[in-house]
Amino acid sequence: MQKLKWFEMVSANTISIAWVGRFTGPKGELANQMLAEVVPEFNNIKFTFVGGPVSESLQGSAPGNVQFTGFIDNVEEILNTHDLVIGAGRVVLEALQAKKPVIAVGESCYIGLINDATINQAKATNFGDCAEKSSFDPRQLIKDIKRFISSPESVNMDCYADYLKEYDSSWVNAEVMAVYQQAKVDKYLSQFKELPILMYHRVVDTKPLNSKFNIYITAGELEQQLINLKKRGFTSTTFKELYDGFQPKKPVLLTFDDGYLDNYENLLPLLKKYNMKATIFVLGDRDLNNNQWDVVLGESSFPLMSDEQIIECHQSSHVEIASHGLQHKHLPEIKGAELERELTESKRNIESLINDKVITFAYPYGDYSEREVQAVESAGYKFGVGTVNGPLRISDDYYKIRRINMFPDTKPLMFRKKTSGFYLRYCKLKGKDF
Repeated sequence: MQKLKWFEMVSANTISIAWVGRFTGPKGELANQMLAEVVPEFNNIKFTFVGGPVSESLQGSAPGNVQFTGFIDNVEEILNTHDLVIGAGRVVLEALQAKKPVIAVGESCYIGLINDATINQAKATNFGDCAEKSSFDPRQLIKDIKRFISSPESVNMDCYADYLKEYDSSWVNAEVMAVYQQAKVDKYLSQFKELPILMYHRVVDTKPLNSKFNIYITAGELEQQLINLKKRGFTSTTFKELYDGFQPKKPVLLTFDDGYLDNYENLLPLLKKYNMKATIFVLGDRDLNNNQWDVVLGESSFPLMSDEQIIECHQSSHVEIASHGLQHKHLPEIKGAELERELTESKRNIESLINDKVITFAYPYGDYSEREVQAVESAGYKFGVGTVNGPLRISDDYYKIRRINMFPDTKPLMFRKKTSGFYLRYCKLKGKDF
């Protein structure tokens, strides 16, 4: 079938267009320009102007295809009985909710037909009402009306539900509450010039004979350290607890990377025994069952926790389960799509496993650049944790959190230094390695 030109289509099918807005102020000027310059271009189209006040002179000078309703209570009926809506602000939102094609033009600027190409500008300007003022060109409105008439199916109304999501009251309420929650976290954490965040890996029964990287501590050593922290008045907490509003007077964070089986066998019982908490960073690829990233470098193979053991840790209320990526890859070396997969798929897999939100991410090898930092935030994490890089104060950047590395055979005096709240600043002053 040959496609009709716009003027032929109008003759065959009567189109109705509704303008909804005031007839005073800047919107009144727009309405008058439409009546004088736009409406006369479309003699076969019915125009309904909703709003007021409507003077006798305005009614007398209007073209014959124009109807004025004045102010009405049931705007929804107008939206439902017209083919195209023209307006700004709330008018556009109501038209989108009614799944009606809409052209946004407001007091400040002209947006045009709402679609994927214009929606971001439309939202940023309250659909034309709030922006740096630009002159209204009636010719552009005429062009867009003709474009709609000639191809009404070009307006994809299936997208309207997505456009409206951030205007949903429950979404808005959640966003507002998140701002207050973040402000509360900021105020609390900003008081600490240095918050002890300790980094561990394995918790073993006895010292391994041939460990290449020495990323372990014995269960006996860790128990003494937990006792020490309790005696000194520390309260162990997790990133998730801090984000949820927990504000202990003297906090310490115990973190364990990779999710080794011995964390379940040796760490969890100690946390229960002393009523303490820790964050364990596990991998999102649940088919991985050992530390293969270190094995290829000459380290012995050590088993990781199973799904059931991770779930038990989470349900114990002593452990925050967090993400260490999908497969423990060196993030700065991988491409953007793979980086996104490491961050988002690991988050999704772990959340599905524990049936809870995952808000903390630890960079594998502690290595990251600005690209990785931005990607972690974009993936929906609230904290990004490194090793010996990042600012000394946690509140300076939640995506560059520095930790204090814990080694085997740490003497009590050194442990006290590392948890003193002055250790990082002392090392920086002395030019020592952290």
